[in-house]
Amino acid sequence: MQSFKLSADGDLEFDSRGDLVMNEGDEELAQCCRIAIGTNAGEWFLNPDIGLAFRLFLGKLASEEEMRNELTRALLQEERIESVDDVTFSVDRAARLLTVTFKATGTNGEVIQQEGVSINAG
Repeated sequence: MQSFKLSADGDLEFDSRGDLVMNEGDEELAQCCRIAIGTNAGEWFLNPDIGLAFRLFLGKLASEEEMRNELTRALLQEERIESVDDVTFSVDRAARLLTVTFKATGTNGEVIQQEGVSINAG
């Protein structure tokens, strides 16, 4: 599968000639996973079911187990993900920032690993 390559801040990437950059394969799959965990469930009108329930990550009493389960659920929304092998995260409550690292196995057997995916709740 191919899709437009997005920069870390979510903008489309262009090459030096001004043409859109595409990505495919494992890089494209990892990008789809980053989008899934960076989207608040119900936020995208074309598919309100996609994304993460951000409300589970807010407040001082947020449960780490619930957060890990929700991250896993969001990653498994991508049909090309067979299993989520590891999810770790750190919470910066002052900055209202969650940084996620995950490892997943695709249906093609390839391992997808992403470090430092930021989710900003502020």
